[in-house]
Amino acid sequence: MIDERRADKRFFLHSQVEITGVDDSGRQFAERSHLEDVGDLGCRFSMRSVVQQGGILGVEPLGPGGENFPDEYSRLFVVIWVKCSGDRLMVGTRCLLEDELSDSGFHTNRSPLKVSAK
Repeated sequence: MIDERRADKRFFLHSQVEITGVDDSGRQFAERSHLEDVGDLGCRFSMRSVVQQGGILGVEPLGPGGENFPDEYSRLFVVIWVKCSGDRLMVGTRCLLEDELSDSGFHTNRSPLKVSAK
């Protein structure tokens, strides 16, 4: 039996997305990736850019040919964990809640990048 700690169901898919954010060096980046799984509260994907636990990323869905949808926009996610996966990083994120966007809401406790080997 698998010990599942999540309260929400996860759906495994391979949808294209564009990930935007600020890398470990403080530079803005945008890169294309594929969602590995998604649920009500978050998603998981791999990427090349180095991000920190607690960092904020924008995730925008893309069409099958990599095109932007005119009525879609980036949604904000907070990085919960990061693991090495070959030459890429596997990143687990949680949806950033609306009340976390206010001045008194979300305060990241940025810790040094914690990357665990698989």
